Amino acid sequence: MRVFGLIAVLAALAGPARAHPHVFIDTSVEVILDDQDRVTAVRIGWVYDELFSLMVIADREIDADLDGTLTAEEAAGLTGFDMDWMEGYPGDSFALLGGRDLALGPPEEPTSAWDGQHIRTTHLRHLAEPVAVGAGPFIVQIYDPGYYTAYFIPFDPVLTGGTGACRAEVWAPDPDAADQILKDALLEYAPDQDLEVDFPAVGKNFAEEVRVTCAAP
Repeated sequence: MRVFGLIAVLAALAGPARAHPHVFIDTSVEVILDDQDRVTAVRIGWVYDELFSLMVIADREIDADLDGTLTAEEAAGLTGFDMDWMEGYPGDSFALLGGRDLALGPPEEPTSAWDGQHIRTTHLRHLAEPVAVGAGPFIVQIYDPGYYTAYFIPFDPVLTGGTGACRAEVWAPDPDAADQILKDALLEYAPDQDLEVDFPAVGKNFAEEVRVTCAAP
């Protein structure tokens, strides 16, 4: 997975800062449109890194026979493991239109699978009401503000429904600028400050995003 050169920055810094991020997730984004090219929902897919996946499998004792595959019963025990969200938690997924934040509903239709290396999950999130995109762009950002988890979008975004007049692209941040913001933020911390508890909220600066635009009818 790509880490933009963050590793090089953290290696130059002392202390527990080098422990961030802890979890790496490849993300897929599906934007669902109605017949008027309005966004009604987004489906988010997460592919967890191998180490975290194995930790989840072991901690939840899902692969009881240790054969590297899941029975139907074992797989059922995995579904929704990452959907137990605290009230107000945004799910590390953010939707915007014209710079305005849009609320995403709670996760629905969770799925999960494990290929022996990576856990893969999906979930659906509806908008409160359909949103007309137009020149937009309608933006979906995936990031953890505290950067405990690093998200990337290596997959082509998917548009489902609509009139065919819309397009979706993945945009990446400036890695050098994001690294510098993190480095500057860490320099403000005292040497004995516990960064595991109080890591700077720099995740947004590393956020890749999907941008959707629709041509005028």
